[in-house]
Amino acid sequence: STRRFPALVDQPMSFHFIILVSILIAAASPFQAFASVAERVRATLVIDNVGVIPMTESGATLTERTVVIEDDRIVAILPADRSRDYPGATRIDGSGKWLLPGFSDMHVHLGNDRMLRLLTGRETPADGTAILQDFFTPYIANGVLQVFDLASMAETIGQRVEIESGRILGPHIVTAAMIDGENPILPFGISRIAASPGDGRQAVRDAQAEGYRYVKIYGRVDLPTFTAIVDEARSRNIRVVGHIPQRGQGMTASFFQPGYDLVVHAEEFAQQTKVPDMAAIPAYVEMARGNGTALVATLSANKRILEIASDPTSLKARTDLLSLPPEFYSLHVDLNPYAAQSNESFVGYASSIVNFNDPFVRAFSEAGLTVLTGSDAGVPGIAPGYSLHDEFQALAQAGLDNRTILEGSTRLAAEWLGVDHDRGTVAIGMRADLVLLEDNPIIEIANTRKIAAVIRDGKYMDRALLDSMIAELTKRNRR
Repeated sequence: STRRFPALVDQPMSFHFIILVSILIAAASPFQAFASVAERVRATLVIDNVGVIPMTESGATLTERTVVIEDDRIVAILPADRSRDYPGATRIDGSGKWLLPGFSDMHVHLGNDRMLRLLTGRETPADGTAILQDFFTPYIANGVLQVFDLASMAETIGQRVEIESGRILGPHIVTAAMIDGENPILPFGISRIAASPGDGRQAVRDAQAEGYRYVKIYGRVDLPTFTAIVDEARSRNIRVVGHIPQRGQGMTASFFQPGYDLVVHAEEFAQQTKVPDMAAIPAYVEMARGNGTALVATLSANKRILEIASDPTSLKARTDLLSLPPEFYSLHVDLNPYAAQSNESFVGYASSIVNFNDPFVRAFSEAGLTVLTGSDAGVPGIAPGYSLHDEFQALAQAGLDNRTILEGSTRLAAEWLGVDHDRGTVAIGMRADLVLLEDNPIIEIANTRKIAAVIRDGKYMDRALLDSMIAELTKRNRR
């Protein structure tokens, strides 16, 4: 969390009533109560008279459609007057609303007890830190139904198993093992250490044996070790993502090797020189183009860091952090490393990063290169779930058009992860992981925040239910 800058080491009323009462009387988590009821009513779900933004490559926006879901799959997209074909279905009135694929956050850091202990140097607190469900409810409530975790641990794989088994309600988790060099920025246990090419190859082999399909390279890997990691990963069909190591050493082009597929921050380019070099933007874009390397921008994370460093008191006013488990809230607010850097020098440097990022990302997108949408959620001050909507707005402010932004969080994210056969578009046969919005986000990107309902594996959760889940979580964690 301190690696960024050199200065820092609508359901019918009766249906909704049943669900809500079940939650209130249950001793288990909100999802467990919800699921026990939803299983009895979700066999066929029909959303009537809804606008559809399919996010397919050539799919135009559709109006006045009936979308039919059976179990966890979309089985029909019909003209609105065909809704009578499903007389026994649970029905949702989608009039005036817009249906699109669930969002993907392509850069997150999911919390767990061991990660907290490693970051704070303390033993896991007596309260057990958090109920497992607590880490994922903010993502679901914000329509984030897939995440790419870029510092995965054994616990992360366990979290994925719990979600995919249906025992926990959460987003699909894609995992990447992180590899750093000697004297790693983050503790061993979060990072793997590769101080030589041989270490790098072994780290890739270990990651594959543990079930990872991605490795993330961090900032202190040297060039020979980087080359070995990328070569070993290519031979094993593992994709390499991450930072551009050895910042400020004049070696940027050397790291753009076949198999280095994704840079996970725009700031990585800003930090290739002591002061961000605007004149180098065209050259950076060509490096990525020539190597087929995509980008996750994380613009909003840099803006949050600048905000925190400029005014540390802003953290206490943040409502998007209130649902965090107690020890994680403390890590974000009381122990925030960027608040500790509240000085003129750091604020000036953080400002220079923010000022570089927008024109760089705009140039990257205008060159036809892939920009995927990620928030860096989990880093202190970056709120899980909520921060993806901050990123949508930051990308719009940088000059990207709204459809391009949404593609980076739906179809393109699914394609990049190799799961586009299952999710990422609204089409017949696809998984019913969907978001229902009150207004059209193609017209105004801020409309992604106006969530009327979230559908996860065909399970329908309206706004009132989502709000009650967050309210219960916040009340318990801030007690």
